Amino acid sequence: MFYDNIYKICRDKGTSPTVILKELGYSTGNVSKWKSGSVPNIEMALAIARKLGVSLDYLITLEKSRLDSALSESDREWLNIIALIPEDKQEMCKDFLRTHMVVPEKFADQKKA
Repeated sequence: MFYDNIYKICRDKGTSPTVILKELGYSTGNVSKWKSGSVPNIEMALAIARKLGVSLDYLITLEKSRLDSALSESDREWLNIIALIPEDKQEMCKDFLRTHMVVPEKFADQKKA
């Protein structure tokens, strides 16, 4: 049942379906519908999966895909962090990480000494 899956994933991530729906701009009344057995449309389900940092198939089935199985815990942690960055802040975060990926030459010489 979709409700059980989203509830478990949200609990594991320290949030709730209601919080996720609010953050995505959807009606929190959907939670009651899911408790009764209905499922979200594909657009909503995909948005929820992305927000939670899980694949759509995992959200629906709680089964990890081959890709999910291939990811290390560190990779999963990074994906979860990235998924929680607000869209309007993502470019800023990418720029920050890009500028800190390379050790500037002046500091590289100091580290060798």
